[in-house]
Amino acid sequence: MKDVLKIKNIKKTYQSKNGEIVALDGISFTAFEGEFISIIGPSGCGKSTLLSIISGLEPKTSGEVFINR
Repeated sequence: MKDVLKIKNIKKTYQSKNGEIVALDGISFTAFEGEFISIIGPSGCGKSTLLSIISGLEPKTSGEVFINR
């Protein structure tokens, strides 16, 4: 199967007046052609942040995103 989305070791941090906040750390997965992927978790765990990074709306702190390789 062909991989259409590959996420490697994504990390996202934000700066606040109280220091650094880690929103995502070490997120990795591969989605293959024809697969359905669900991202679930409690409020505030980084789901929307991850989707914003994948779509290019928000920069990542580190890691790699490959789309339609």
